[in-house]
Formats: sequence, C-alpha cells, structure tokens
Amino acid sequence: MVKDLYAPFPRPSVMQALTQLTAAAARSAENGDPDDALDAYGGRSEWLSGFEAEVAAALGKERALFFPTGVAAQNAALAVHAELPDSLRQRQRGRPTPLLMMHATSHLARYEENAYKELLGVNSLIVGDATRVLAAKDIEHQLSRLAAVGQGPCMILVETPMRELGCVAPSWEELVEMRRLADQYNVPLHLDGARLWEIGPYYEATSGKSLQEVAALFDTVYVSFYKGLGALTGAMLLGTERFCKEAMPWRRRLGANPYTVMPYALSCRDAYRSHSQSFEARWRKLERLAPKLAAAAQAAGGTWRTVPEAPLSCQVHVCIGPAHDAAALDAARDAVEAERGVRLYGRLVGETPPGSHAVEGGPPEQYFELSLGPAHVELDDAVFVEAWTAFFEALRATASSTGEEGGGEAAA
Repeated sequence: MVKDLYAPFPRPSVMQALTQLTAAAARSAENGDPDDALDAYGGRSEWLSGFEAEVAAALGKERALFFPTGVAAQNAALAVHAELPDSLRQRQRGRPTPLLMMHATSHLARYEENAYKELLGVNSLIVGDATRVLAAKDIEHQLSRLAAVGQGPCMILVETPMRELGCVAPSWEELVEMRRLADQYNVPLHLDGARLWEIGPYYEATSGKSLQEVAALFDTVYVSFYKGLGALTGAMLLGTERFCKEAMPWRRRLGANPYTVMPYALSCRDAYRSHSQSFEARWRKLERLAPKLAAAAQAAGGTWRTVPEAPLSCQVHVCIGPAHDAAALDAARDAVEAERGVRLYGRLVGETPPGSHAVEGGPPEQYFELSLGPAHVELDDAVFVEAWTAFFEALRATASSTGEEGGGEAAA
C-alpha cells in the first residue's frame, strides 16, 4: 500500500469508508449516545443536536447547524446576512443590490460557480491584494468609500488561514481591528474557518488566544470537518440562536437538507473527537521538517521551500525545482513511489504560487500543496528526508541524461 507524505488523510476505498463508519457507530454506542442518529431532514434527532451543541460550546457560540457541504453553509450565511428574500423585494423598489465584501482568493469567488450571484442575486466587492494576506486597512478603505455614497456591504467575509496563499493568516491584532471596523460600520463579520482547526495553535502561540476567542470576533463562523480532520464530508455554521433558525430554511432551499445526514455527521463527529487536538503536533512536525528537506534538496542539487517560509500551520505550499519540465518532476515522483512505496505529492498546481516570488538566480519551480496529518507525526523524519533525497537524485539523473542540468546556483 502506497503511503502519502503530502495529504493529511489517504482517500479511503468504499470498503474502508464503510468500515470507518461502522467503527464510529460502535464507538458512539459504547459511549451511550442516543440511538437516533438517523435524523429526518436535519431535525428531530437528539444525537445530531448533541453534536451541534458540542461544537457550538467548543467555539463559544450559541448554536451550530450541521450542513453536508461548506458551499451550502456559507451561502446560507450570506442569504441570512443579506436579509433575503426581503432584499429582493426591496430591490424591485429601487433599493441597492446586496454586496458581499471578500478577498479575491475566497472560496466563494473561485470555486463555487458564482453561486452568491447566480442563486442569491448578491454582488461582490473584492478587497485587498490577491497576492497577500487580507489586512484591516483593505477593508476600511472600501467601507469608507461605500459609506461616502450611503451604502455598505451585507457581509464581510474573512478567511483564516488563507488556503490559496499557503495558509497564511491575519494576525490577532488585525482580526481585532476588523471587528472594530465591522462594529463601526454596522456590518456582519463572517469567518470562513474551513481550516480554522489548523490555525488554532498559531493564534495560541503568537497571541495566547484560543479558538473560542478567535470565533468571538465574528458574528458567524463556518467550519469544515473533512479537510484537516478527515471526515467523509460535512460542515457547521455557527452563530446566535436567531441566526441559525433563519439559516435553516436556506439549508433546504440550497438543496443541502437530505432525508438524513447520518453517515456524514457520524463521520464528522468521530473525526472531530479523534483529531481536533492533533494540530499543534502536526504544525511543529512541519516546522522541524522544512529545514531538513530544504537541506536535503540543496545537497542533491535541487530546491525545496515552503510558502510561507515559516509555516503558520500544518499546511503550506511547497516549491520544488529545478522544474524545466513538470513531467520530469512527476516522473521522479513516480520513481520514488515505485521504489519506496511513498508518494511525495499528488499534483503540481503551477509555477510560483500567489504571494511568493521565485528565488533570484534560482532554478524554475513548480509547487504543490502539503498538509501533514496525524499519522505523519508518528513517522520518523528520516522517512521524509530519504524519500525526498531519492526524488532529487532521480531528477538530477534525468536532467543529466537529457543535458538539462544547470538552471541556477542551486542546481550546480
């Protein structure tokens, strides 16, 4: 069986997924949990209500609402904050179209087929620079411009950490200033916390702030259970009791209310209870590994560097080179997999990632996304170092045979 060194959880086969669900159900029974996990349209289930209450308490919110997908969860939040459908009727009488304020790298802007506009009729206002972390001054600039003409957004969406930039994150002080601006301009502040669990240790280490304190800065919060926690799929939307009640019909309107969410919610709760406390160890593991892998690459004539340079969590972009030909990188990856039974990355995303700059005088690079999981913490660092050393040796051998070796000081 091939071992992934880049993904937090290997994608399970159908039988593996069903086995995991069976084990989760057995653990639930052993804990004496209510035996009504087979909910009806997300309601009338003591088991599901208990899971929602557990996560709400962990993040310090009045209530949480389970969704099978994050896309539906965040669009439901937007619909509530935009005061739909009342705002649609008001628009017919000449009122402005609701406006969503978000960064260019937001999931809503990049990966959801413009659902906010096509389904909800909400326009967007992009703030900040797509190549750097969102700052409070970016938000303030646009809020003041809108206020000058008597307008304002229906919601400010902030993602932390920002996945498309290598999981960088606004500092605690920046988040506090964003909260102040939201209060000053009377605008709801919503947190895209798809990877909130991952960034929790960073805020704790740099500012002494817990996830509860981070979540308290936001009116509403979305969290995911399948990315860093390894559930099949699932999310929660958190806020006040009133907000969640208003979001419930939108869950149905958006097609996110199947007869039962049992297999998803069962997987999510089991993953949450099993792995939510593992993120600091995963982050520290990556901090230790990064310089070792950079040194191993350099010794073998290549480059291996993370973006950001100092990881803020267990997830980063990794730039590797020399990348005269992406196919050559994949061939070296496949050779290591065949020889050692480990896979170093899944797919290359492209050249230098957003928010980064190619090393001056260095070789061309390609990058991929790396996210360490709980099992990676248990692996000896030597497993990573030896596998990546073999990769760069294979890459160098290929370059020598094709006469492409060179490309900068790092490949000399």
